[in-house]
Amino acid sequence: MLTESVIELTIETYQEVKVIPGQWALFKFQDEQGSFQRSYSIVDQDTDNEKTMLVFIIKLLEQGRGSSIIRNIHIGNEVLLTWIFWKFVLQNTQLPKVFIWTWVGISPLLNMAKYCTTEKKMFFSVSYKKDLFYEDKIKKINGITYDIHISRETIPEYSTWRINLLNEHFDPITEFYICGKGETVDAIKKNLSTLGYKNIYTENF
Repeated sequence: MLTESVIELTIETYQEVKVIPGQWALFKFQDEQGSFQRSYSIVDQDTDNEKTMLVFIIKLLEQGRGSSIIRNIHIGNEVLLTWIFWKFVLQNTQLPKVFIWTWVGISPLLNMAKYCTTEKKMFFSVSYKKDLFYEDKIKKINGITYDIHISRETIPEYSTWRINLLNEHFDPITEFYICGKGETVDAIKKNLSTLGYKNIYTENF
């Protein structure tokens, strides 16, 4: 558990798995109501001794069917991943990049930032200090600058209130990658578009 309601789940497999940073995997579950699927973004991947490890960050919902199963997963249990895909991926360009996310929206973007070799900056927002996770991993990303916001309480070493890009200045050709709740993503995209930026990629959850 990374917070009271966010879990880190690592899947190990001996099958060859290719992941483009930003993609998600489709899980197939079975419960008393039948089979169903859930998609979760891949936050990291690694291969060691022919074994591939895929790491996921998952928000556990109180009444969620997928969350109910994940709460009861134990080390050694098997899960079925049926597909890895999606088009919200890191672009293969040398343009500067800005990654913006709220809460578990970090999942695809942390993976992108890890493999990004150009100038890059992150903006990350949570409601309370207790909701913050992976700060150590963010700091270890090579060449990264970042701004972490705590929106509902004042903590001296963090920015207060929500992410606001209106006073920020970026190169006009910068690529923006935004992931989070729909209304937040839409608001940030609208602000960036108003400022004249064109290269904006988004993912809602």
